[in-house]
Amino acid sequence: MKPHLALRLLPRLQDIFFISIFIATLLLGERMLNLDGDFSRHLLTGKYVLETRTFLTVEKFIYPYLNQPYISHEWLADVLFYITYSKAGLAGITAMSAFLMASTFSLLYIKISNRLGLRIPVLILVAWGALATSLNWATRPHLFSMLMLAIWLIWTDDLRRGEKIPLWQFPVFMLVWSNVHGEFIAGILVSLAYSVGWVIDYFLEPENASLTVGRNLWLTLVLSILASPINPGGIGPWLSIMGFVNNQYLMSRMLEANAPNFQTPELRILFGLLILSVFLLAIKKEKLSAGQGLLLAGFSAMSLIAIRNIHLYGVVAPFVLAETLGAAKNFRLIVRLECTLQNIESQITGVFWPVITVILLSTFVITNHTAQKFYQFSPTAFPVRAVEWLEKTPQQGKMFNELNWGGYLAFHLWPEQLTFIDSMADTTGKITRQYETVVTLKDGWQDIFKKHNIEWALIESSSPLAQILETKYHWRVLYQDDTAVILRK
Repeated sequence: MKPHLALRLLPRLQDIFFISIFIATLLLGERMLNLDGDFSRHLLTGKYVLETRTFLTVEKFIYPYLNQPYISHEWLADVLFYITYSKAGLAGITAMSAFLMASTFSLLYIKISNRLGLRIPVLILVAWGALATSLNWATRPHLFSMLMLAIWLIWTDDLRRGEKIPLWQFPVFMLVWSNVHGEFIAGILVSLAYSVGWVIDYFLEPENASLTVGRNLWLTLVLSILASPINPGGIGPWLSIMGFVNNQYLMSRMLEANAPNFQTPELRILFGLLILSVFLLAIKKEKLSAGQGLLLAGFSAMSLIAIRNIHLYGVVAPFVLAETLGAAKNFRLIVRLECTLQNIESQITGVFWPVITVILLSTFVITNHTAQKFYQFSPTAFPVRAVEWLEKTPQQGKMFNELNWGGYLAFHLWPEQLTFIDSMADTTGKITRQYETVVTLKDGWQDIFKKHNIEWALIESSSPLAQILETKYHWRVLYQDDTAVILRK
């Protein structure tokens, strides 16, 4: 084989980065599927939309809120999830998640490294951001939002730099995003930061602030805001998200809504990135634009307020902090390495390695019997065997269930059986308060059972509620394993 041909077949650094994240996501796939109970509800929503050809505008799956208004602001992601699940199972869902994650950070790396002419420092920074987000790697619609945020960042920053970009693509992209996931608001925040930042730059240094750039930034912001309500819920997603975030009771009950505890090992990667950002900004000679400063400050604050925002910060921070890496060109070793990589990668074309990796590994996990067993709902996380029993021995009457199991139960038992609660439907906190009263056996918990006419329960086998229902109230145990117990009065 001729040397130049062998050289052309080598993977580029961006290919290795893409493949690494893709494989890492596949390895974490089982954890991602079982991290919480939301995913099953997303599958059920996608199934409902496809089978009924209607949008979910009222609650259909939990009986306390049955037929009350419900805003499904991620229906398109749910449909994509269910189509993938119906064709390729949970292994297919994992492969799709791996593609989304690898594409998100590879796009950031390619854009930044090409602009700065730096590969290794940019790779370290973007990889650090990816590691910080790994805490939030779960099979949920926010994976789509991470990729869409990366694209939005690149487009908006190009607009800030005065590059020619069709302005119509911003509202069109926002229209799609607002139907995919409620985190489309992150895109609005990016545009707002750059737009307000341009105004600040204009007042501080008017000679360096282009009026055309300012006009385009504000125009895309306004057009994107106007496009965001073009979804089945209209402005409902805005109201729903804002109401949910401002509900102190619900926020206090969600681990991911709490501020990060940097004493825990998994959050020290985020802590390190925050410290690194302070250091890089301190040694940077040229200042960032006001828009970049607002962007970094805003998303840093969001990550410090709630764990659930870390995946957004992990995308935004490397993109902004990359501006501080120019000084790396003062180091001879880095310059030599960059020149060597440039000489090698300039002779490599195409996307052979990422494409072949996605095709081969996706095919393997989808078709391999062992891999399919690996990518399953865990019997220790969900009542898998109890549901199998219920499918053979269905129960009549209203059920009480564990909150985190609601989506899983509904996905397998609906429409014959509605659940009492799940991890997504309650945006007011009313039913969650009742649920908490019952599982903690507070005064009045029996009245809640009477109010809802609850006749049977599927709960954790080791829970105090299960013990008191069986011993004191003589509910019959219909089924029991190490994870779940089914009791009937």
